[in-house]
Amino acid sequence: MATNLTQRVAVGAVFGPLILGVFWVGGLALLVVLCVLVGGGTLEFYRMQQEKGLRPWVIPGVAASLLWCGAVYLYGVNPLTIPLAVLIGLIVLAGSGFGGQVVANIESTLVGVLYVGVLASFAYEVRSASFDGITPNETAAFSILILVSIWVSDIAGYFAGRAFGRRHPFPNISPGKTEAGYIGGLVGSVGLVLLASMQMPFISTWNAVGLGLVVGLGSPFGDLVESMIKRDAGVKDASAVIPGHGGILDRFDSFLFVYPLVYVYLSFIHFS
Repeated sequence: MATNLTQRVAVGAVFGPLILGVFWVGGLALLVVLCVLVGGGTLEFYRMQQEKGLRPWVIPGVAASLLWCGAVYLYGVNPLTIPLAVLIGLIVLAGSGFGGQVVANIESTLVGVLYVGVLASFAYEVRSASFDGITPNETAAFSILILVSIWVSDIAGYFAGRAFGRRHPFPNISPGKTEAGYIGGLVGSVGLVLLASMQMPFISTWNAVGLGLVVGLGSPFGDLVESMIKRDAGVKDASAVIPGHGGILDRFDSFLFVYPLVYVYLSFIHFS
């Protein structure tokens, strides 16, 4: 356990500042890094589907995920509403069981695009958003705050679970997670955003609480979804590409759900 924790800390110390720097710069630099994560994450998802005996269309699926991110970079999310609706419709159709193995393969391909490519693209959308009265540097700082709050939620949940965890609400999905861990992660994310709002006057106290709750609830939900995918595939980790963390999806599972939820939250509220 100590060795694993040491590896996690070492990897975080190396790549954490790099990811933060990319979010600060934004633009093409963020798109490139996002495409690396999306391409690798989609590939991991398809490999897990192959463990189940399915045969997703790997190359077209990875390409579609990358093209989606490129389209968001060029045009934003709104012009993609119709194709997103079509994509969801196809997934529902595929999930109906019509067509047997062939349609099951199509379903797994489309789910990979939706789960990794579409969800991850919202990180770019939040970073590149424009708000009245907020400078570009403040927008960059806000997107970084969301990223750091995900990390804090994860760290606080980990240590709260180890110190106080007794009850495991989802033993068949994620047996290592405890109620104390979920509460600790929620308190950590809300507390961090509240503290940050003191230096970011464009975030009101109520919005700080709201954003903290969005991160604190969305982060473990993303972890649970990925745990369900791994359980279904019968694998422990998505891959072993990141020492101490597992795969890209193991490290960025919360990331995939938090940024879309933050985007939806921002669509309904104003900062001031």
